[in-house]
Amino acid sequence: MSSSNVTTSSAIQNEIDTINSFIISYARYVYPIIFLFGIICNILNIYVFTQSTLKRNPCCMYFLASSFAALIYTAVNLPLRTLQMGYNIDPTVTVLVVCKLKNFFVYTWRALAVWFLTLACIDRFLHSSSNVNFRGWSSYKVASRVIPLTFLLAHLAYLHVAVFYEILLPRRTCSIQNSSYTMFLGIWHLLTYGTGPPLLMLFFSLLTIQHIRHRQIVPVNSQLNEAIRNSNKDRSLVRMALFQCLIVGLTTTAYAAFQWYSTLTANQVKTNLQLTKDNLAANIVGSISAAGHSTTFFIFTLTSRMFRKQLLCHHR
Repeated sequence: MSSSNVTTSSAIQNEIDTINSFIISYARYVYPIIFLFGIICNILNIYVFTQSTLKRNPCCMYFLASSFAALIYTAVNLPLRTLQMGYNIDPTVTVLVVCKLKNFFVYTWRALAVWFLTLACIDRFLHSSSNVNFRGWSSYKVASRVIPLTFLLAHLAYLHVAVFYEILLPRRTCSIQNSSYTMFLGIWHLLTYGTGPPLLMLFFSLLTIQHIRHRQIVPVNSQLNEAIRNSNKDRSLVRMALFQCLIVGLTTTAYAAFQWYSTLTANQVKTNLQLTKDNLAANIVGSISAAGHSTTFFIFTLTSRMFRKQLLCHHR
C-alpha cells in the first residue's frame, strides 16, 4: 500500500472519529436540555388547558391532547436516545419486547402530537366559518369523540412497526432487517408525520385567515361585552394555533427533508464516512423535531394574552 493511500485512510478515520466524538457530546448535553424543556413545558400546558374556563373549549382540548402526546414522546424517546448515543447504553438490544415497544410508541406518539395540532387548526377553520353547519363541528361533543378516534387510528396505523422491528445479530442492534419494509416505513412516516400534517396545517391556517378577514359580526348593545370577550378569546386561540402550527411545520420540514434523502438512498452502498455523516444529520434533525414538541409553552405564552392570564391567575 502506498504512503498516499495510508495518509488518506488515516485522514478519513480521523474525520470519522471527530464526527463520532461530536455526536457523543451532542447527545450528552443537547438531548437532556430538550428533555428538560419538553417535560416542564408540556406539564405547564396541561395545567393551563385543564382549567375550568378552557377545558371544554374544543381547540383547547386538541392542544391538551397534543401536549400530553408530546409529553409521553419526550419522556420515552429522549432519555433512551441520550443513553444510546451519549453513553453507548442501549436497553432495546437486550429485550425484544423493549425494542418493539420503544419504536412503536416513539413513532405513534410523535405523530399523535402533530395530528392533534392539525385538528386544532381544522377546529379554528370550522369555528371561524360563516357557515353555521361548519361552526357546528367546532364543539366539545365533536372533540371528545375525535380525540379518542385519532388516538386509536394512530396506534393502528403504526402497529406494523412493532411487528418488523427486531434485534439483529451479531451487531445486536434494534432495527429492521427487511429492506422493502424499511423503504415503506420511511415513506409512510414521511406522509403521516413529516409532510402530511404540516401541509394540512398550512392549508387550514390560510383558510382560517381568509375567514377572519371576511367575517364581520356586529352584536347588539346588550351582547356587546360578551361578544368582545368571545372575540378576544377566539383571536387568542387562532394566534396560538397558527403560530404553533408554523413552528411545528418548520421543525418537521428538516426531518422530512432528511427522511426523503434516507428513503431515496436506502439501497445505495455508502462508505463509513458517509454513514457517519448521515448519523450526525439524523441526530441533528431528530433533535430539531423533538425541540418543536418541547417549546409549545413558550409559543402559547408569547402569542396569547389569554394563556398568560390563565397561567398567572391560577398560579396566584
